[in-house]
Amino acid sequence: MNLENKILTITVPSYNTEKYIDECMPYLVDERIIDDIEILVVSDGSKDNTVMVANRWQEEYPNSIRVIEKENGGHGSTINRGIAEATGKYFKVIDGDDWVKTENLVLLIEFLKKNDVDLINNPYFEHDEVTGKEVLMMELPTLPNRINEYNKVVKDIKIPPMHTVTYKTSVLKENNIKIDEKMFYVDVEYITFPLPFIKTQVYLDFPVYVYRVNSGTQSMTIDNMVKNRAMHLAVLAHEWEFIKNLPEKTAKSVRIVLKQRFSELVIAQYVIDLSIKDKKARVIETKKFTKFTKSEKIEQDSEILVLSKILIKTGGTIILPAVKLRSTFQSNKLWRDIERMILNTVKKMKK
Repeated sequence: MNLENKILTITVPSYNTEKYIDECMPYLVDERIIDDIEILVVSDGSKDNTVMVANRWQEEYPNSIRVIEKENGGHGSTINRGIAEATGKYFKVIDGDDWVKTENLVLLIEFLKKNDVDLINNPYFEHDEVTGKEVLMMELPTLPNRINEYNKVVKDIKIPPMHTVTYKTSVLKENNIKIDEKMFYVDVEYITFPLPFIKTQVYLDFPVYVYRVNSGTQSMTIDNMVKNRAMHLAVLAHEWEFIKNLPEKTAKSVRIVLKQRFSELVIAQYVIDLSIKDKKARVIETKKFTKFTKSEKIEQDSEILVLSKILIKTGGTIILPAVKLRSTFQSNKLWRDIERMILNTVKKMKK
């Protein structure tokens, strides 16, 4: 297997994605770029025929595709393994049940071959499984195709989701970037842990990633978030420890956006805890989280978003009516559109 001089390593986390692999892979193996990419299909202890299906692709493209089998360790463990095994100059994650826009992936590869930059952001599409509609997400307020000093643009672009991100692999390897395993919600760690080490960034205004939503299986549905609320809280706590222990040389602008992103986790945790159906458990866990935030003096930090501070000071009660309304209408499309509008507004908030 010749994996030398690969421009981009694409890690494909796969857990029981047998029915999706054959949908995902054809978008990646275009003849114009197949020799430039390394595709690591990391099976996370799959119990179906994921490995068998992926092996067929490896047999067809042995110089570009490698199937890695490992014990189940969660999404984070597949990314960690991908980083460890990557040989490409750049690194991107494409989940096994998602896909890419091939023409734009070709454009991305062409850019990566000619440039040297730590972080690349692209917009992406959300593909609704129910309606089939694709919505363009995360068009960033910065000039495209210009390599920027990261600390000078981060205030405007904030921290986009992982679907937008391509890293220089050396940033991940040399700084020993590892995210939590056997845990949901670790995408926030993947998009924040490398940031203190990013020097340069570029925005390319064409969407590469297509993210499948509304399939009913995502961990981000409210019922699943309530079920897995301890994981969300654990990731939130780890993120706060990361922020408290940032390298001294971390730019102030980077510190601010990290705290703003953390503020969103605080808001989400209150929504999750207040969505617990059992009243006694809801009260106990909401109070416990408020106690944690106050013990860490999070509401006293000048760079935490105002809404998060209000929630901490009121113990979350100020949004309880809205959370109850949400539980009633969450399956309604109009409500989901309103939620998205509110979330986008929160992302744009200043301290």
